[in-house]
Amino acid sequence: MIYQVTRSIIFCASIVYIATYQAPAFALDWTLRPNINLREIYSDNITLSNINEKSALVTEINPGISINGSSPISTFDLNYNLQALYNARGESGTDFNNQLQMNTNYTFLQNRLFMDSSSSISQQNNSNRQIAGDNISGSDNSSTISTFMLSPYWTPHFKNFADGEFRLTYNRVSSEQDGGGENTLSDSNSFAQNINLNSGQYFSLFSWSFSFNNSEQNNQDSESVSFQNSQLELRYAIGRKFSIFARGGHSSNSFSSDSDSNNNGISYTFGGQWEPSQRLRVEAGYGNNRFVTVEISPFRRLHWITTYSNNDIGLNTGSRWDSQLNYNTRRTDWAISYSVDTVTTQQLLLEQQVLGTTDTSALFDRNTGLPTLTDEVFVTKTFDISFSFQSGKSNISTNAYKTFRTYELSGNDEDVTGVSASWNWDFLRRTSSNLQIGWQKTESDGIDTFSDKRFDFSASVTRNILSRLNGSIEYRFVDQSSSDDFNEYSENRITANLSLTY
Repeated sequence: MIYQVTRSIIFCASIVYIATYQAPAFALDWTLRPNINLREIYSDNITLSNINEKSALVTEINPGISINGSSPISTFDLNYNLQALYNARGESGTDFNNQLQMNTNYTFLQNRLFMDSSSSISQQNNSNRQIAGDNISGSDNSSTISTFMLSPYWTPHFKNFADGEFRLTYNRVSSEQDGGGENTLSDSNSFAQNINLNSGQYFSLFSWSFSFNNSEQNNQDSESVSFQNSQLELRYAIGRKFSIFARGGHSSNSFSSDSDSNNNGISYTFGGQWEPSQRLRVEAGYGNNRFVTVEISPFRRLHWITTYSNNDIGLNTGSRWDSQLNYNTRRTDWAISYSVDTVTTQQLLLEQQVLGTTDTSALFDRNTGLPTLTDEVFVTKTFDISFSFQSGKSNISTNAYKTFRTYELSGNDEDVTGVSASWNWDFLRRTSSNLQIGWQKTESDGIDTFSDKRFDFSASVTRNILSRLNGSIEYRFVDQSSSDDFNEYSENRITANLSLTY
């Protein structure tokens, strides 16, 4: 654990040195904000069990720091928390957990050569059957996950002939089982190369684009996973409203699988696009990879794009839909999305922001939606609909979601369905309240068959006591029913919190 933090701090210090060793005009403008949270938590079922119920009072202290820096050529954002717990899970001991989120961007050559980097440390559940992600209750069913990403990239401009991006990426994900158990997720190192080229202004009627994406993930305890896809598109404009195109590509993906969702080989598509105005676009192509895309924006506040495809080559072969709708008014925001993707757990962990830049306490109150930690490649289909309403003093939001995962090797199917709603009300000048309610059903069909239903409700009041001191008190009720008696429980929890930012 100390090694993980030391490695991240050394890298962060290196980035700070590079960013600050510049002429005065490019020096970073720094903001350092130490903070500390103190919590007292009472639970009437700290073990999250209906067999061995046990009440407990847990003390939590979170010293942390937020470091932000910016200059014309670089940005640096770091958030770190040390979570110190006494009597977590009612075990009368002291636990320490490191939690880190760091993101940087550096410009070596203006508009030409850049580098992105990120690092994180977090605790994640080994199994998504247990949704307690706060290290306070339940059993030792979690792992400490460390991630690191380094990605230099070049954006050349070949006069008016072409523009492009050439990117190299190194990723590392490491897992350490809390409590000394066996890891369910391999340590992994991955390397990726991405090339994107687009024709420049010299090409008016005739245009082209090329993309190449290759990644290889080397897992310590299982077989490697590689994805490689390339595509070349040639397009010719017939007037301002219509164009025809030809696409050719190649897919070469390799991972353990007993399904037919992936098919390597050469793909081809011929088609056309009709765009009578900025408010409507229709594009369709036929070949061994076929698709139809409709994009509409009948007025400024509404945008909707939907694609139906039927592919013989590549990932996610067969019929699939992808759709994204956004609509907003002065007080409301609506969003609907449906997507299909083939991913690994390591990829999702690298994309996750485990600590926010403004509310570090969000780490202790989140449902990440991650799958059970596994090295398997899986296909995920996700539907999500959300609505929010803002008034002068209130913010109301609702969300409904459904995620279906199919694991490529084991054949397990996992179906997660849920709804949630929240209401935040600033009922006094320095005081606000928050109500949240949620329901989620998780089902699995395969080697491990189960069905869990979870209901949770919380009510809290937050008071700005001083300019940098906030206090809050929260009541939360959770009830989980399950096809497995050992996974059923209900819990009442009361939390008192003081948060100070220096």
